[in-house]
Amino acid sequence: MTEKVVMDALVQMKRTGNLLNELEDLTQQLAQAIDRNDQVSAQMLIAMREEPLGKLQAADKALREQLEAMDDREEAAQLAAMLNGGAPPKAGEQMEQMLCSQVASNCRRLKQIQELDRVLNQRLAREQSAYQ
Repeated sequence: MTEKVVMDALVQMKRTGNLLNELEDLTQQLAQAIDRNDQVSAQMLIAMREEPLGKLQAADKALREQLEAMDDREEAAQLAAMLNGGAPPKAGEQMEQMLCSQVASNCRRLKQIQELDRVLNQRLAREQSAYQ
């Protein structure tokens, strides 16, 4: 797999990581607003979460387009496997290791955000929660 292909994917995954950090921060602020029973701040923070969510969708779309544009189907499958949490195809390739590390980090951060979001949703919506 060419270094450019891996570097492009790594850039998107780092962008995704930054967006997940922003989303986590906003979600934690939302939790604090809910704890204070500050409905105005809670509504504002819910609206503010839309921007990083939209950018996350755009980054995901860019990665999917990168995979579709690859001519070598075997390399595309290897990259897709790494983006889905798999190990790099060759041990010792630094860029591929960095990509896999970033994917794992993003996955952990996403799970943390999802758990906090689930708790907040259940607190706000109670029996009408999307997680019921």
